[in-house]
Amino acid sequence: MANKVGSGRAGGPDAVRASTEATRAALEALNGAVPAFGFVFASPALSLSGCLRAASEVARGAKLAGCTTAGEFTERGLIHGGVAVLLVSTDSPLLGRVARDVAAAPQDAARTLCEGFHRAAESGRQKGFVCSTTIALVDGLSGAGERFVESIVESTQALHQVVGGAAGDEGKFQATHVGEPERAGSDMAAAIHLFSRSPWGVGIGHGLEATTAKMRVTRAKGNVVQEIDGRPAFAVYQEHASKRGVQLSAATAGEYLIANELGIIVAGKVTRARAPLSVGKDGSLNCAAEVPQGAHVAILDGKPDTMVAAAKQAAEEALQNLQGQSPAGVLLFDCVCRGLILKDGFQREIDAVRGVMGEVPVAGFLTYGEIASYSGRIESWHNTTAVVLAIPK
Repeated sequence: MANKVGSGRAGGPDAVRASTEATRAALEALNGAVPAFGFVFASPALSLSGCLRAASEVARGAKLAGCTTAGEFTERGLIHGGVAVLLVSTDSPLLGRVARDVAAAPQDAARTLCEGFHRAAESGRQKGFVCSTTIALVDGLSGAGERFVESIVESTQALHQVVGGAAGDEGKFQATHVGEPERAGSDMAAAIHLFSRSPWGVGIGHGLEATTAKMRVTRAKGNVVQEIDGRPAFAVYQEHASKRGVQLSAATAGEYLIANELGIIVAGKVTRARAPLSVGKDGSLNCAAEVPQGAHVAILDGKPDTMVAAAKQAAEEALQNLQGQSPAGVLLFDCVCRGLILKDGFQREIDAVRGVMGEVPVAGFLTYGEIASYSGRIESWHNTTAVVLAIPK
């Protein structure tokens, strides 16, 4: 059985109406094929539970997961205040799970998501489904993304790939929601594990460059960066902004921090980026994932052209990782900072991906963190990144 993919989107403000309309559009694009699973990406202005339940009424029998966003999109473009849906028809076995308490116990949450994985994987292998992919969504404000994803990798199997994104709330940094039709809320995670006969293709790209000299994190704990070069971390950002004619306060810094993320430098190259999500009373920065004390860092920035080029690079890598198969559709997890940099030009990124993949359905959302563990890569949690998952026909 060939995989088929359909996408749909609709604007708010009524969660049930918007989700119903978007899901119907995705279902119609399947041309009569029955959806096995899907994703619902919803504005935080809408009830995620309401959106998921409405989608499940339309896509009956499909395993659904979803989250709130900092912007949702399909191949038709990026919107705010609405719903984007991707449905997939496939004969691949799958397993869906949700978990709570991500912030306090990220490893336990990851292990909960992976309960039953090995049994399902073995059952799939016996039927010829020898490849596996996990698509995971996680609360975007937990600060524990890296440990969460590492625990999923440890709880699955060799050559397994994990992709996904951290939920958003349109830059408010107050609460993000994740879940399934039966339950959804903050501090949650959801995953769908797929077992396929042939590989699904993953690719990543970021396109950001350092705009400061190399600095050292002189005090940090977990995801909280307290000092850089012996100074309060936020003071370093204030100085950076001042040189660009921008005056930052803790209350108004959110968009600037997201658009100018903190890059971790190893062997002279930016290997990871971390999104500062908020400012502490002591001038510390609360980041989307861990930043080691002693790490070398720089403040990053990017230009629209490099954002688009990086998305194209990610799509090319994902297509290559399909190993000769043709794509049926694409899931795209894209950092909110990329949306801030591209602004009204975000369609260029979607078009760049489709320029590689062909005229296929695309759906995704602007995230507070991106997940991509594949092909032996050491890093699994990303910021500032476009993560492309190519679904084969």
